[in-house]
Amino acid sequence: MPRLLRLLPLLLLLSPLPASVAHAWQQRVEYTMEIALDVPAHSYDGKQTLRYTNNSPDTLREVFYHLYYEAFKPGSVMDRRNESLPDGHLHIGSLSTDEQGQVAIAAMTQDGLPVEWDVEETILRVRLAQPLLPGATTSLAMAWRTRIPKLTRRGGWMSREGVEFSMSQWYPKLCEYDASGWHNDEYAGREFYGVWGNFNVAITLPARYVVGATGTVMNPQEVRCGYQVEFPNNGRPSPSYHDTIIAEPAKGETGMKTWRFRAENVHDFAWVADPDYLHRIAQWNGITIHILVKRGIAFAWGNAAEYTIRSMEYFTRRFGEYTWPQFTVAMAGDGGMEYPMLIMITGNRGQQSLASVIAHELGHQWFYGMVGNNETQEAWMDEGFTQFLTEEAMRNVLFPLRTNPFTGLDAMIYPWDDHPWRDVESTYGLTVGGFIEPLSTFHDWHSDGLTAREVYFKGMAVVRMLRDMLGEDLFDHGIRTYVNRWRYRHPSYRDFEKAMEDATGMRLDWFFNQWVVQNTTCDYAIDAVGCQQAPNGTWQTTVELSNRDHVVMPLDLQLHYDDGTIATANIPIEFWRKPGMDFNLPRWSWMERKYRATFATPKRVEKVVVDPSLSMLDLDRTNNTASTGFLANLLPESSVGWWTRWEYSQPLEKYAIRLRPTLWYAQADGVQPGFVADGGYIYDRYNAKAGLYYNVKSGRVDYDVRYNSTFGLLGQQSRVDLFATNNDGVQKWGFQLTKKIPMPTAAQYSPHTFRLAAEREVLVGPNYPNALAPWSGGPSNIISFGYQFATLQRLGNFFRTDLSFDASFASRVRSGGERQGEFTQWTLQSQGAWRWLGLQFGGDLFAGTSVGDPPDQRLFNAAGARSIQMHQNPIHRLAMNARPGFGARNHLALPTEGYLLSLLSNGFAETRYGRSLLNGRITVGNLNPFASLISVPYLREFDVAAYAAAGWLFPGEVTFGGFRTLHAEAGVVASADLLELLDELFLPSAIVAALDSPAPVRLSLHLPFWASSPLLPKEGVAYRFAIGVSL
Repeated sequence: MPRLLRLLPLLLLLSPLPASVAHAWQQRVEYTMEIALDVPAHSYDGKQTLRYTNNSPDTLREVFYHLYYEAFKPGSVMDRRNESLPDGHLHIGSLSTDEQGQVAIAAMTQDGLPVEWDVEETILRVRLAQPLLPGATTSLAMAWRTRIPKLTRRGGWMSREGVEFSMSQWYPKLCEYDASGWHNDEYAGREFYGVWGNFNVAITLPARYVVGATGTVMNPQEVRCGYQVEFPNNGRPSPSYHDTIIAEPAKGETGMKTWRFRAENVHDFAWVADPDYLHRIAQWNGITIHILVKRGIAFAWGNAAEYTIRSMEYFTRRFGEYTWPQFTVAMAGDGGMEYPMLIMITGNRGQQSLASVIAHELGHQWFYGMVGNNETQEAWMDEGFTQFLTEEAMRNVLFPLRTNPFTGLDAMIYPWDDHPWRDVESTYGLTVGGFIEPLSTFHDWHSDGLTAREVYFKGMAVVRMLRDMLGEDLFDHGIRTYVNRWRYRHPSYRDFEKAMEDATGMRLDWFFNQWVVQNTTCDYAIDAVGCQQAPNGTWQTTVELSNRDHVVMPLDLQLHYDDGTIATANIPIEFWRKPGMDFNLPRWSWMERKYRATFATPKRVEKVVVDPSLSMLDLDRTNNTASTGFLANLLPESSVGWWTRWEYSQPLEKYAIRLRPTLWYAQADGVQPGFVADGGYIYDRYNAKAGLYYNVKSGRVDYDVRYNSTFGLLGQQSRVDLFATNNDGVQKWGFQLTKKIPMPTAAQYSPHTFRLAAEREVLVGPNYPNALAPWSGGPSNIISFGYQFATLQRLGNFFRTDLSFDASFASRVRSGGERQGEFTQWTLQSQGAWRWLGLQFGGDLFAGTSVGDPPDQRLFNAAGARSIQMHQNPIHRLAMNARPGFGARNHLALPTEGYLLSLLSNGFAETRYGRSLLNGRITVGNLNPFASLISVPYLREFDVAAYAAAGWLFPGEVTFGGFRTLHAEAGVVASADLLELLDELFLPSAIVAALDSPAPVRLSLHLPFWASSPLLPKEGVAYRFAIGVSL
């Protein structure tokens, strides 16, 4: 009985907690470290005493430490992992010896007894001299020397902004041991997981340095630098400011200085040091805020303390107290990174960027800092939560008023909105493309950097969906419950789930299983809406919906009445009912794909919208809105604009339609006024175009109707294209299917693309009268298939290669209807690019041959492209309709297949065409001498390259004798993007955008000054030129 009485206080303390918390255990550490920094050598000597308490039920016979700086050397696990990623960019292999990291352990003991250890990659394994029993504490001591790496990833010496020391993950750090065992994960570049405890750290370095760190300065009067400033205890929660400009070198301090820090209840310790830091100090609610910024950009950081205080007050009010005594914002590191009580961010930023990164890294003090999930395994729990906090702070207290940056004509051309869904736009794109990976994926195990970053954005989307599903008040209560329950502990997402369930009364395992563990997708649709008036004057409203994908979610509905007012309704999927709704409809069981509900409304409902907040990751919202009446639902709800370039910023909830008049000219048909309507849905889906054009001279009406979209029947990365066109006398109908396999990652090309197409082409207008582009009358029916292999590699230098193969099988009919025969064409084309010695090298090879009797428009052109290809280019189509003499004297080229442009100067266009062609080209680029000359702004827009080309043209059958006639040339080519040139001419950007080129309009001037060919009137060195226009 006395023993039970002694345990009573402990039982009372634990009784309010759920079982998962009451019975949880976690290890505990107390670090004491002494560090002597050797600035010239970028190294330090360290001594560490670690008191380690084993609160587990297991006996430990070995322990493990992280040696993070061992990753910063060629051949390390981080180097190998980085090189294996398609978007890896660290280039650790290029670090020189003095830029590499190294941790050399000199001695280790356990309670004074020597121990054995070994190092493998970034992990130090220590065999204990004595087993560490459950509940026991041992003292581990070590001495070591570290060579600090050049700052490449988060920590090191000399950032790109000149901060000398950004010291993160800098010490031998004990690995965490929990219910899953040791977390001795190799460091491959991403996240961390540490043991809770206290740190006592003494850092000795030259006296001229200003230092900031995790924890509190214990000798402020000795180190000074502003830390000696004391704020009056006035009891006011409002912020007060005190600025101190530090000029250590001016004080003449020499020698060394020791800074002593203590941090309690943290799982890591980081510090920064630079002699040029200006130290600004502020205080809020008893918390001291330190701002450390280099003098050169101190003015730009004038609002840093204000941004910090506003965010801290907002987070405290909504999500719980900040419980540490200080917070330091330091200009350091390589972007933005969080540590307990200290954040490192780069300094050269605009005000919105500065506010955003401060809010984000401060938010980490709640999620990572005080509530320390295992980042290596569940990175979304801190990054997703913190990204949510960041956007909430930016929209509510930091920059709540965001206005359209475009005005006047620009505002009509460039769409803009600031809807919160834009924060997770990348998540939608990756999910639609099939690249998204489950949030439960270990962070280092993601396929590439783009999918790894989704712990931020999909993680935020999950938190935001939870907020909107529960309502803000209940959600905030749940978050505070979670923070208070798990402060200074290591929760998992299941612990977060349990805290939210306890706070809200709603079962949530189904939610987290779908959005965290699984990789399922969501698509709800409204199938029908009806509304009829009852005899009592009310209205009977019926909604019919379907679940067209896998995710099951409760649905918010927005009801639009005929008088312009709005009501809300909710369809639950379990017994919990959402508060604050006008209508709570019957439950929709997860087993049912269809749903129908009829309910009474006081007014006539005209329109119903699913998920009006756009927070649910519904991949297709073209079916999320429906109206009463048949005609109202013929087209999805749309945004319509004149000349609007929707591709810059497409809406999520609507189909985007652009209207525009057109004006063109062709010599054979005269002036051609027209009108085009094209539309599409975000992420390249449901694209449609309809254009009508009237040819004034000939009286013919041309049309251009197209549709292309994803094609679900063939799975991910499949597309279908349908088209029917009549342009400048050539009529074409057909379809094309493409499929990419295997599934690529988000950051690299899909290596294999297969294509199947069928089309019919026929000349319906007057035949083209010049020899620039020959054309035969009569229709052709063509079936073709193609294969493309594409790769993008980082072999020290940028490297790209494309290899494509196409085969076409066709039948021809004479203009009178008589069958003319069949023909087959094969083409093989390869393109490559690489960088070396600062130059851009390129290589092209094309081979094409015909069997049978191909029409003139499909003959190969040694000085450009086949006529059928030129017809697809409006500039070349214009030239194809020119007077008969134009073809003999023109110098217009489209060198997509034939690279022998000197043949344009022979005056006989027919000699450039043949049934087979084999030629190649090599280019050496980046030769523009004006690129760096600000005084010639237009010339610097041109890319200049030298090239050499050679090949064989076969007018008829391929014979061995034909290979004796080699055509060769060499010269230079200058090219520029037309839209960039127009922008350089200071034309309004809206006018440039309204020119509406789907791809860059590339102008090029080719000068083949040397050529050798029997088809040329003059060989050797001569003045020749060709003009290229590509779209």
